Amino acid sequence: MVSQRERSERTIAAILGAGRSLMTEAGYAGVTVDDVTARAGVAKGAFYHHFSSKRALLDAVVDQLQGEIADELRADRAPDPLSSDDLAAALEGYLKRAADPARRRLVLVEGPEVLGWERWREIDDAHFAGMTRAALEAILPVGTDPERVAAATRLMLGAVMEAALALGRAPEPDRAAPRYGEVLRDLLSGLASRAS
Repeated sequence: MVSQRERSERTIAAILGAGRSLMTEAGYAGVTVDDVTARAGVAKGAFYHHFSSKRALLDAVVDQLQGEIADELRADRAPDPLSSDDLAAALEGYLKRAADPARRRLVLVEGPEVLGWERWREIDDAHFAGMTRAALEAILPVGTDPERVAAATRLMLGAVMEAALALGRAPEPDRAAPRYGEVLRDLLSGLASRAS
């Protein structure tokens, strides 16, 4: 017998899957809650039981997509000791994954536009701030002041976010991502070699 919790999890997964595929195909504005419920095979009441609005669904989808990217980056992590080149490659990997056609529209264009910069940044931070800080701690000289590490983390996250947003609008993101990777490699190399 299927428990209420399992039914709820299945319903949420169906709604998320339907919302994700529909919004990827038609964009946020091109999708209605009725479209989502029809694709998911659930009643409208079930949708509103789990999501307060279509915007709340987009929030959950962007969070899911960013979580998938973070998991992929963790799986690809270079063995210790981490170098500045390894971190630059991981950051470029994020850019390439986020710019993938299956993710680009929702993660890099409509997520920031619909959810707003602050909420989009919160989602990004939840998945990548800790990972980025740990990687910077690994490549910075031993004994680097924690405030400097925190500042480097914010600056690196900001640089990657800006590059990601630019890729979201780039006509050829596959060609642009490696250029950002090269510059990130140069920045991180200088940061890692500078004494604290």
